[in-house]
Parts: sequence; C-alpha cells; structure tokens
Amino acid sequence: MGIINTKNWFEHDKWREKIKEDVQRHLFAHGMARRNQHDMMKQLEQKNVWAFVAKKFAELKKGWNGPDVPIYIFPADATNRSLQHEFGGKSGVAFFDQLFLFLLPHVSNEHIYALLIHEYNHVCRLHVDPKDERDYTLLDRIVMEGLAEHAVRERLGSEYVAKWTTYYTKEQLEQFTKKWLVPNLSLRPDDARYRALLYGSMLYPRMLGYAVGYEVVRRALAKETMTKLLTMTSEKIFLCNASLCRLFIHIVSGQGG
Repeated sequence: MGIINTKNWFEHDKWREKIKEDVQRHLFAHGMARRNQHDMMKQLEQKNVWAFVAKKFAELKKGWNGPDVPIYIFPADATNRSLQHEFGGKSGVAFFDQLFLFLLPHVSNEHIYALLIHEYNHVCRLHVDPKDERDYTLLDRIVMEGLAEHAVRERLGSEYVAKWTTYYTKEQLEQFTKKWLVPNLSLRPDDARYRALLYGSMLYPRMLGYAVGYEVVRRALAKETMTKLLTMTSEKIFLCNASLCRLFIHIVSGQGG
C-alpha cells in the first residue's frame, strides 16, 4: 500500500468512485477542496509531492513500527480560513485503515512532512486503541492531538509545530482544563459540545482541546517516552498531570457535577 497515485483522480470526479461514501463526507469537513481540484493536483504533481511523501512515510513506518496503510494526497480548500490560519494551508484526516492529506501547492516539504507525522501518529494511536469512531471521547481526542503534535516537535523541531501550541500560557491551560474540559472529558462526537470544546467557539477559547492536549502530553513526556505514551490509555496519560489527577478522579467516578 503506502502512497496511492491520486494524480489523475480529479479528472471527471473519478475520486468519488474510489472512496466510500461514508468516508467522503469527512473529507470536505476536514479541509478538502471543493473547487479547482484538478488545477491544484497538477501543481502538486509538478512538486513531485507523491515521491516525497512516500520516502518520509517509509521512514516513519520503520521508526514507529507502524501499520502499512494507504495514503491519499488530495487538494486542500484554499477558501477555508481556519485551514489557512490555524493549520498553515494543510490539513488531513486519519482513519484506522487509511490516511488523507489535503495540501495547497505553496506548502513546503517540511510542513508536508509535519502533516504526515501528525496524521500517521493518529493512525498508530488508533491501532493501539481500536474502537468505533463514535466511542472516542473528548479525552481520547485531545490526548491524540497532543501526541501527534509532540511527535512533530520531536522529529522536526519546535519551529514546525502548529500555531495553536503557543496560544496560551501553562497557567491559562490549567485553568481552562479545570473549568471546561474536566467536566466534559467523557463527551462523545455526537454531542455538539465535543467539537466546540475541541476547536473552540464563541463560548470557548480558540483551539481549546488541541492546546490543552499538547500541554497534557508535554507533562506526560517528562515521565514517559513518546513510544510508551502511544501504548498508554488516555486516562493514564492525563493522570500524569498530578495537579488535575484528584479532580479528574472525582468527576469520572460520578461524584462531580
């Protein structure tokens, strides 16, 4: 498997015949282009992106002893402001058995690699903790995002991590965690608050769940390696944060409000 040759998949919308309908609905939601798809694919082809991703994927798969999954390179939505400002013109979505990268032609190889690291780390995590997508709690998701972005930092350096890792101070993140996240860690994706807390909204700070996840994993990495954390449950990783441990146990045991 590995990199799938998708260079011609946007001629006459061939991609729709190759990707299952239940997966297609996720692609636009996570940053896939709705217009000018074919033109962007030509520009990506000129950059030889497929060969670059194939080489880096082989390195990651060997380094993490990770699963072999198909990787699809698709055009990113240039009109998506969040994708431009929060994610630097690139995005992706990872499943247990496949991975999609959405790219704009101007994105550098280093940032393409950062995206691949982040999304493939998700795939490895999903293989360690396999369950239905509907059963992934908010805690699972914020820990997963923290693990993935710290994997980027470890492999490429702090200059390539996402902007949202710098939005808040440690004190702010601890305050946000206690106030908004700990009471809601068991939420599942069908609850409207799940996305609001994860990405932020008018009620919650921007990229709240992502930023807290990065801090939670930062503290856990003081005690365990990334390889070890990939195999630990979300609860154990979260509980590496001693100052939140007692409050978390209080909430999940049903004694909290």
